[in-house]
Amino acid sequence: MFPTFTGSSRKGRNVNLSGQRTSNPFTSTSWGAGSATGASKTVAHAQAERQQRQQERDRLRAAQRIQRTWRGHRVRRTLRDEQRQAIDRLYEAQPVDAGQRSAQALPLVFAAFQAFNVQDRHRLALVTEDLLQTDFSAFSLVFLGWDKLGKLRRILLAALTRCDLGNEQTQVALFLRALDAIRTKTSDFETFGQVLGEWYKVLGRLCQETGLPSSVQELICSLVVAPLDVPHDLDFKHTAYQNLVVSFLTQPGPARCSDLITRLAANIDLDRLSNYIIDLSHKLSKHDPNAVLWLIAHYIAINGAKEQRSSRLLFIKTLESLFPLCSAQIRAGFAVARPKDTGYFAEAEQDGSDVLHPFVRQQLQSLVDKGAIQDLLSAFTATTGETSTSADDDASYLAGFILTLINCFPAFSEDIRMFLYVADISTAQGRIPTAKYFWSATQKTSVFSEIASSQDSTLDFLRRKPSSPAAEAVWHREWKTVLLFLESYIFVLRLMDDDDFFSTLNPHPNFGGPSSRLRLAGMSLSELKRLTQFLKHLSFTMYYNAKELLTNSPWAETPNSNRPRGDGGQASKNDSFLPPAGVDFTTLRDLATTAMKMLYERDSRRPFLPEGHWLMTSKFDMEGFLAAVVLEEQRQHELSNTEDGADSSEDDQQEWSHYAHLERLRQKNRKAARNHLLSAITPKLEILRNMPFAIPFETRVQIFRQFIQLDKQRRRGGDGDPDMWRAHMLRNGFGAQHPLGKHTARIRRGRVFEDAMKQLWELGEGLKEPIQVTFEDEFGMQEAGIDGGGVTKEFLDSVTTEAFTHTELFVTNSKNAYYPNPTLIDRIRNMRVGEPEETQRAVEQVLKMYEFLGRIIGKCMYEGILIDIVFAGFFLLKWATANDTPGGGSNPLASSSSTTAGYRANINDLRELDEELYQGMLSLKNYTGDVQTDLALDFTITDPINSPGEPTRTIIRPLIPHGDSTPVTNENRPLYISYVARHRLVRQPYPQTRAFLRGLGSVIDPSWLSMFNQLELQRLVGGDSSEIDVEDLRRNTHYNGVYQIGLDGEEHPTIQIFWEVMHELKDEERREVLKYVTSTPRAPLLGFGQLRPYFTIRDAGQDEDRLPSASTCVNLLKLPQYRSKGRLKEKLLYAVKSGAGFNLS
Repeated sequence: MFPTFTGSSRKGRNVNLSGQRTSNPFTSTSWGAGSATGASKTVAHAQAERQQRQQERDRLRAAQRIQRTWRGHRVRRTLRDEQRQAIDRLYEAQPVDAGQRSAQALPLVFAAFQAFNVQDRHRLALVTEDLLQTDFSAFSLVFLGWDKLGKLRRILLAALTRCDLGNEQTQVALFLRALDAIRTKTSDFETFGQVLGEWYKVLGRLCQETGLPSSVQELICSLVVAPLDVPHDLDFKHTAYQNLVVSFLTQPGPARCSDLITRLAANIDLDRLSNYIIDLSHKLSKHDPNAVLWLIAHYIAINGAKEQRSSRLLFIKTLESLFPLCSAQIRAGFAVARPKDTGYFAEAEQDGSDVLHPFVRQQLQSLVDKGAIQDLLSAFTATTGETSTSADDDASYLAGFILTLINCFPAFSEDIRMFLYVADISTAQGRIPTAKYFWSATQKTSVFSEIASSQDSTLDFLRRKPSSPAAEAVWHREWKTVLLFLESYIFVLRLMDDDDFFSTLNPHPNFGGPSSRLRLAGMSLSELKRLTQFLKHLSFTMYYNAKELLTNSPWAETPNSNRPRGDGGQASKNDSFLPPAGVDFTTLRDLATTAMKMLYERDSRRPFLPEGHWLMTSKFDMEGFLAAVVLEEQRQHELSNTEDGADSSEDDQQEWSHYAHLERLRQKNRKAARNHLLSAITPKLEILRNMPFAIPFETRVQIFRQFIQLDKQRRRGGDGDPDMWRAHMLRNGFGAQHPLGKHTARIRRGRVFEDAMKQLWELGEGLKEPIQVTFEDEFGMQEAGIDGGGVTKEFLDSVTTEAFTHTELFVTNSKNAYYPNPTLIDRIRNMRVGEPEETQRAVEQVLKMYEFLGRIIGKCMYEGILIDIVFAGFFLLKWATANDTPGGGSNPLASSSSTTAGYRANINDLRELDEELYQGMLSLKNYTGDVQTDLALDFTITDPINSPGEPTRTIIRPLIPHGDSTPVTNENRPLYISYVARHRLVRQPYPQTRAFLRGLGSVIDPSWLSMFNQLELQRLVGGDSSEIDVEDLRRNTHYNGVYQIGLDGEEHPTIQIFWEVMHELKDEERREVLKYVTSTPRAPLLGFGQLRPYFTIRDAGQDEDRLPSASTCVNLLKLPQYRSKGRLKEKLLYAVKSGAGFNLS
């Protein structure tokens, strides 16, 4: 059948090699499935027996080792005891030759000594005394030899490590004398070098003992300095300096030993020490940060005690290498004294001074005094005439060091900035202000020119890696120059009033007279254009492209990190960014953003840049921008909900301690890491919140309304429309006890604010939901009407009108703009002296009123209801910056002044608050005499308290800690002016402003408000102040009754006459008509198409003698059927000027 088959068809025979019996050789083999179980059991049994035998052998060997160890220990202990007895017999015998006795006892000590044994240390002391008496003659014997001195030195160091300094001072002194003698007896530096680590550890421990005699302290000083004086052995000296740094200067002891710092300064090679510290900084990163703090303090002290100090630049490089290792501890020790809820300093206020040892604090503080900063700038001036790369590199270290000081010393950051401000730099053209010098240097950098030239190439430039170490050094140097310029210019902008600022934009050719320092530091218009271009491009890229810049970058921050990133390490991928050394991502971005916002705020208040200069619409697809931003907001909302409550508010942490500060720091780092994540997934939102001016105002208003609509849908289960939500409530029969049933109120005319607060306070953020209001007249009768939204509008308008005009919560400036009454809280406390509990309740009640009023304003904005209230610009700035916390926290470099949230107080805002005070500050700023002698001012301020029927009282408050003992001088007067502005604009109204913004933020997300500047916010609250567009109003007007437009599309003759009259009216009269109908004289931001309810006109009969009337709650004008233009105009203006209240149509 298979002709091609050549093999055998017989089945092969299976051979059984398993040892199992089988009668059929053709059945399954032993390795098949059927017989596998038996074979496995045999093998497993054999393995178990083998393992058991091995365990028995291991136990036997272990028992033998234990027995052998114990026998050896017992023998050694017995031998030691015999040797100790032999030593004791030597010293109990009759007096013998000390040299002979020590020669016999020394081998016994070598063999039997154990440092933890008190008696052994006593025996060692006896032998040591003999050796000192005989000048170590025992070592001259052949069987000992001088080479055994090294072993004796190790034994002495071990004994000193264990000595009880309280009870064994005599032995300690004896051992130290012996160590000093051994040092002079041997030149075996190799053996000595092996114990230098222990040498310096022991000496550092002894220095911490305060009860040692002066002779012992002098001996310790000699032993510390001795290894540093070896003249020729460089290897030994290298080891000595290394161990001095790592094992001695990191201990607290040296500072407590009298004259040690002076001795070290006299004998040490400071340049060599500096270089060793720099080389060992990587090793020191593994030490406790407190040990590094002691090293820094001792290094500063030695440098200060040195008659001929080392290079100032080398000193700076050394500190630059150490500061990143303990920056968190330094910031905790020099934290700004935090005022309590009152916003004022008290003498007993803790400022973190208890975190650091007084010696450490004193040495660190010496870095930030005026003389130290002047030395820094002098060192910088010395390099400005040089052109070498090394000179530029040294200058970059100085620039970076000043930034480090500002970052690490928050309490002195303002002083450092002031010292920079008053200093001059010598150049070939003469001496110029520091800010101007660094501006000139900044313009020469490739960093500035590349970024300022094109917004499209900024990302590629930031991701471009230096091609060589030399190019990388230039990169870091240029960035530090730019950063120091930004830091100094931000301070100048804070002090510069509008007159100073604008005088430098287009200087008048005939201007004469001396220029002030501020004007010398100013810029021309062309320079400002270029600077703002640079800031725009850099900030935009760092927000919008944060994901690309942070990918595998040294800037990427971890949530639990306490140390600053940005150590200059090379990123591992091409798409990451090499940061400037010593500066983290948030610091750089916040510095650029702060400078940019300060210039933008000035331009928005008094424009000087071309229209559209700030826009960056070319970077976006504006057609899909709105939808993309809304999508990002939804994603961010989902992410934020998963992390709510993770971080506690800093305001909730009242205690101030080292651990509390570190915990706050960890929370800030966690928040910063979360912010980096959010910025990576929501780049367009980041631009809107931090650079809103890059997007047109109309687009931002649309986004704002869309955010509110999205929030309504989330809160109301998809029913964004209030009528649908009310219908849903009625269908489900919510009662008064149900949370949704609380959205009702009965309001008495004349007591609108009082009743509203009583009945709606408990809602909290629930005030976002539609509310139903019923008004009662003066007789307690319920007014007719169904609240379909119109009565709510009337209610909100009435609440705001009464709160702002009939209470003392807000006051007005010279331009009738409202801001919180800054003296109200002081007045309450002054009126209730001696009743602390009652006073506190009264204060809390007033703050609740502010918070509730903030909610009401937020409710108006939430519902798109315009109110006829004008707020002061500086107060609106606090709205816009309520969410403006740099880096997710307060960054000392970026936050150039103490703020409420992100608001930066400045002298220009002071003008809007108090013109008289502003003029006084200008006079002080420009005063040519001696301020301290002539004016006798100090850093305090007098707050007046005006109570009804009582004489005016005053309270003197310090502007800074110990302000009453700090005089105002010609040099520090810029700080005084800055602190006065901060007090009046931030601290004095702090509780009121904080309460109001808390209420506002509960309804309107602060990040939404951050999309607008102060002028835009006023338009958002009260409408557009531009001329009324009659045609836009006409296009968006609805008609009812006889006036309803029919199929022919023609308007009623009276309506035609009405619009003709509106065209003829002056803009002021048009506003009066608009306010008569809608309660506000301004148009909605996006036109009358956004007005809700719509502007509506209905007929009011044919009686031409009847006046028009209005229902402002529904924006309804009831217009009789007038037949003549003159009649209509006369009646309309008469009705408008006479006014009308709410009534039901």
